[in-house]
Amino acid sequence: MERVELGAEGAPGASLKVDGNASDEPLALVFPGLRYGPERPILHFTHRLLRRQAWTAAEVDYGFTPEAFAAARESEREGWITAAAASAWTWVRSAGTLKLLVGMWLDTLALAWLLERANVPKVWLTPLLRSGDVADALVRDAEPGLLVAGEADPATPPEALRDLARPGLHAQALPRAGHGLESKDPLARLRPS
Repeated sequence: MERVELGAEGAPGASLKVDGNASDEPLALVFPGLRYGPERPILHFTHRLLRRQAWTAAEVDYGFTPEAFAAARESEREGWITAAAASAWTWVRSAGTLKLLVGMWLDTLALAWLLERANVPKVWLTPLLRSGDVADALVRDAEPGLLVAGEADPATPPEALRDLARPGLHAQALPRAGHGLESKDPLARLRPS
């Protein structure tokens, strides 16, 4: 795995962890959630699935701690995310052919910022629906998309998902799952509802 320093103005320390050969393989750009890094189950299996299909997975690492993020103003936080998205976009255009964007919760702000720039399918994992930018991007996006949320996640209530309906967007609410799309009882998730 290669680490690419992004040199993001406004997002010091941002980098990409690149697994694969972006010049020869389809490229997926993955924006993990703040406290839900690429080692956690949903993004770990996303990464493995991409690599199994001979895709390059480029995962953003912001370089700031959750504590620094929590102490920052909301506008500053959003600025860090969009600055990293802009730098990652610059890298992508010179590295290969982007085929997919994946974003988790807070990092769906990056997908919203990239909407007009990257005409590719998107995977929205527990999207930040309280952000008008994210909700608007979900509705306006003309590309195919997958939105996955947990029914028990207060950040993405099932009724909000109905408001986002559009052709090409498949929305799935996972029964008994919370914000991390995980359940306190994983075996119950495997049984039919």
